[in-house]
Amino acid sequence: MNPRMLCVAVCFSAMPLAVQAQEAPKGLMPANGVFAGAGGAWNGATFPNQDIYGYGISEIYTILHIHVADGAAAGNAYPKLGSDSSVSPVLQLGFYRSVEGTPWVWGAKFSYNQVGVSGSQENVLIPQAGGYDGLITGTFTGNYLLRSYDVSLNNQFALVPFLGYSFGNGFIYGGAGPTLSRITSNMNGLIGFAELDHRYAVSGAPVSFSASNWVWGGTAVAGITYFFARNWFLDLNYSYTASTTVTNSFSNRFDTVYPTVEFKGLSAGTYSGTVNNQALALTINYVF
Repeated sequence: MNPRMLCVAVCFSAMPLAVQAQEAPKGLMPANGVFAGAGGAWNGATFPNQDIYGYGISEIYTILHIHVADGAAAGNAYPKLGSDSSVSPVLQLGFYRSVEGTPWVWGAKFSYNQVGVSGSQENVLIPQAGGYDGLITGTFTGNYLLRSYDVSLNNQFALVPFLGYSFGNGFIYGGAGPTLSRITSNMNGLIGFAELDHRYAVSGAPVSFSASNWVWGGTAVAGITYFFARNWFLDLNYSYTASTTVTNSFSNRFDTVYPTVEFKGLSAGTYSGTVNNQALALTINYVF
């Protein structure tokens, strides 16, 4: 064969390999896939809309057990629980599909974040105003003293449909969806005081209350994926999540005796609030 013709043939035969080599990075991302991944997240949480409502009703007796009056008082406090941050493990499972002939991608993912954040305030005063009526009548003020109040977010699940735009080795995406979060609230050492002829701890010894709830909420997510190997990709995303308001109730019956007076009644109320969390998560994922 003519040396010149041989050279041309070799060059043409090498062209598909060169084209394949140039296109290889674009081929790292499968057009469609189901994926699972694990990683970690930085979380920053706030605890807005905290509201504690307390009321007390009591029967007032003399030391000779003569019923002299019935009393009632109520009021609210709005604890400031500050903010908290944490680093937590993250798991996710999802799928994506490419829209044929376009760079658009759609899909959904289900994720778990073991958030582990909490906010608290010590020595919360819940103002009370009320009156009493019977053989004696009048008005009085007082307060509940709550030694501490804390709210924590420990576990969070999210289901997020998303829409993305592919750039060859990955895609940018955004989405939103519902969340389910485990929120725990604790009222520690609650005692009610009334200012009558002097200050009385009407409700007796301090009591504590606790409630854990699975609470619905919503999240918005924006992220980017990058395929660094066939079927393997990194997912970096930011999310902002807000829970709905959860309300719990508390109640405690008391019978408090002093040398000259006795109080029998009910100390009760509600405590409520929300938890908002923003997270920056990085996971490594495998496409099946």
